[in-house]
Amino acid sequence: MNQELVEMVDIAGVITPTLIRGDVIPVSISNNEISAIPWSNLAGYYPMSVYTYTNTDDMSGNNIQGALRNLNTVDYQTAPLPYQTQAVGSWDADATWLNNTVQTLPNSLSIVDGTTPIDWNIVEINHDTYLGATPTTVRTRDCSVQGLIIDSGDLQVNGNTAGNTGIGLTVTHYLKLDGTIDLEGESQLVQTDQSDFDVTSTGTLERDQQGYSNTYLYNYWCSPVAPTSNSNYTVTDIFSNVGFLTSGYNGTNSPVQNADYWIWKYSNRANDQYSQWQHVRSTGSLLVGEGFTMKGPGTGTPDQNYIMIGQPNNGDFSLSISADNEYLIGNPYPSALDANQFILDNISTADGGNNATNVINGALYFWDHFSVNSHVLSDYQGGYAVYTLMGGTVAISTDARINATYISGTKQPERYIAVGQGFFVSAVDDGGVAGLTQPIVGGNILFRNNQRAFQKEIVTGTNSGSVFHKTDGKQKSTTSKNEVDSRQKIRLMFDSPDGYHRQLLVGVDKNASDDFDLGYEAPLNEANNEDMYWELDNIKLVIQALDNFDTDQKIPFGMTIAKEGLATISIDNLENIDNSKNIYVHDTELNTYHNLKNEDYSIVLKPGEYNERFELTFSSNAALSTEDISITNLHTYFSNEKGSIIIHNPNSKTIQTIELYNILGQRFLNSTNNTNEDYIELKTTEINSGTYIIKLKTKESTISKKVLVE
Repeated sequence: MNQELVEMVDIAGVITPTLIRGDVIPVSISNNEISAIPWSNLAGYYPMSVYTYTNTDDMSGNNIQGALRNLNTVDYQTAPLPYQTQAVGSWDADATWLNNTVQTLPNSLSIVDGTTPIDWNIVEINHDTYLGATPTTVRTRDCSVQGLIIDSGDLQVNGNTAGNTGIGLTVTHYLKLDGTIDLEGESQLVQTDQSDFDVTSTGTLERDQQGYSNTYLYNYWCSPVAPTSNSNYTVTDIFSNVGFLTSGYNGTNSPVQNADYWIWKYSNRANDQYSQWQHVRSTGSLLVGEGFTMKGPGTGTPDQNYIMIGQPNNGDFSLSISADNEYLIGNPYPSALDANQFILDNISTADGGNNATNVINGALYFWDHFSVNSHVLSDYQGGYAVYTLMGGTVAISTDARINATYISGTKQPERYIAVGQGFFVSAVDDGGVAGLTQPIVGGNILFRNNQRAFQKEIVTGTNSGSVFHKTDGKQKSTTSKNEVDSRQKIRLMFDSPDGYHRQLLVGVDKNASDDFDLGYEAPLNEANNEDMYWELDNIKLVIQALDNFDTDQKIPFGMTIAKEGLATISIDNLENIDNSKNIYVHDTELNTYHNLKNEDYSIVLKPGEYNERFELTFSSNAALSTEDISITNLHTYFSNEKGSIIIHNPNSKTIQTIELYNILGQRFLNSTNNTNEDYIELKTTEINSGTYIIKLKTKESTISKKVLVE
C-alpha cells in the first residue's frame, strides 16, 4: 500500500520483466508477503501520476487504451504514495501532512468500525513530528505502520518517566532512519518478526533508562543501540549524558561521571567463577546482546537518568555459549523482551521449546543490589532473582563471598524484560535431572524480533509489565499487554535459625509434569550455609512446576541447617489459589500436618540436612484431629550449646506439668509451671548422658517424647 508499482531492476540497471515491486519499500525486505508477480501478467497499469489513459500511458507495455467517463475536472495527484509531512507538527494534526484535506491521516482509525487502527501505511517524515501529547493534541494509543522513512527531522515519541506514560511505535516491515527518533518516557520501538532496518541509514535513536545513582551499587546493563545497528560498541559510544573516569573508584556529580573501573562482563565463562569476570572499562568492546556491569556516578538522587543514543538494534542474531558455562547477556532491543519467548527459543522442541537443542537451562538470573556504601566485595548486599516460564522469585543476599545479610530484594522478575536490562543465562548441565529429554549442550543463544513487545515497566505489586532491577521506590503503571496469568502459584518464605531467607515458588502449568521440566523449573544455583529448596530426584530447585494442586499431590522440600534453632516457613504470596484450598506442611517423621493458611510453621532443628522429611500437601491425615496435631507440635530436643533440654511450643499451648524420667523409670524432674511460652529451657547439669523420656501434660492430654542427652 501507499506506493506505485515499478519494474524491478538488477544491480547493473537491467530491467527484470519477471518481477514487480513497490517503488518505496525495497522488494528485498525480509517480510515480503507478496509472491513474485510477472510483469507480463499486467493487463494494463496506469499510475496515479497520469490522468489520461491512452495506449502510450499504459505502463504495462501492452499499449492498452483506457478512457475516463463523466470526468468534469482533473485534479492533481493527492494519493499518499507514501504519506509525507509538509510542516513541523503533531502526527495527529491535519496541518502536518501533505494533501491532508483529501486524505485520512496515517494510522487513523478504520472507517469500517471506527475503532481499529490502520497498520499498513507507509510514512515519510521530513520535519520534526510529535507522536503523542502536544499543547493541542493528546494521543494515548500506540502507533503501527508498515514502513517508516525518516529522511530528516526528529520523530519525538512522547512519554513521561515519572508518570509511566509512553507510546509503542511498531514498524512491521521497513525502517529507514536518516533523521532521529526520540523515545521519551516509557515509549519503545518494536520491529516485528522479520521487520528490516535499512543498513544504509545515517540517523540515530535515543532512549532513556534510569539506573542507580549510588556510586557503590551495580546495575546490569545491555545496550539497545550501537554505532551502527547490531555492531560492537563501547559504553562511551552509547551513553551521551555521562562521562567516565579512567582512574579511581568513585563517580562524580559535577560533572556527572561514572568510574569505569566497575564496568565488567562475563562472556561465556565457567560456571560461577568470580575470578573470570572480564574487565571492560570505558574503552573495551562489547558485542550486541552482551551485558555489562556499571555503578552510578553518586549524584545524591535515587536514580540517574542515562541517555543512550545510536542506531537501534534489530533482527535476529546470536551469541555463542559453551556447555557448562554462563553468560551475562541482556535485552538488546529498544523495546521490552518477552522472557517466555526468549526461553522457548533457546530450549529444544523435545523439551517444549523451539530449538533443535537445549542451549541454556531455561532459567534467567537477575542481579539485585541492595544499598550499602562500600566497594569491598565482602561488604556487598545483593543476590540473584530468578525467572522461568513458571514465574519469578526475589533475590536473597546469601552469597558467602559477600556480606550475607540474608535480606530479601523487592524486585520480582516478570515476563517482560525492560529496555537496557542485563541478566545471566546458564548452560550448566546436570545429567542427574530426570525427565530432561536432551542434555544442555550450549550453542547459539538466539535473539529474535519475535521476542520483542511493547511493555511499560511494572507497578509494584502487580504481575504484568517489565522490571528494571533497581530499587527506586517509584510506583509505575502498565496499561498495555495486560495478559492475565490465571495459573495457581504459591510462594513460600523460609527463615532459618541463623537468619537466612529463601523465597520458593511452586505453580501449576498444563505443560508441566512430575519430572524436571526444562524452562519451567530453576535449579538452586547457590550453596548457602542454611537454605530451603524443592526436592526433585535429588535436584534442589528454587522454582518448581507441576500439572496440578490436587488433594493427593505431595511436593517434597528440604532444608539445610547450620545452627541449631528455630526454622520458620510462611506463605509469602498466593496467586489464583481458592480460599477453600488448605496448604499443609507435612512432617513425615512426626506425622504432623500444619495448615500454613492459618499460621506460619516453625520447628526447632539441629544442624544437618533434612531431606525426605518435609512435604507440602493439600490435604491432611484425617486420623489426626486438630487438637492431636496441636499437641504433637510440642517439640523437644537437647541443646549441647546450652546444656539444656529445650521444649518448643509453637502453638502456645499451656503446659501444666513437665516430668523427666530415665529409661529405668526413675524421675529426675517434676515441674508444675502452667506456662505457654514458646521456649522452655531445662538445665541438665546433674544428669548423665543417655536417653530420657519427657512427659508433657496440657489441659487436653498428656504426651511423652524421647530426648537424647549427650
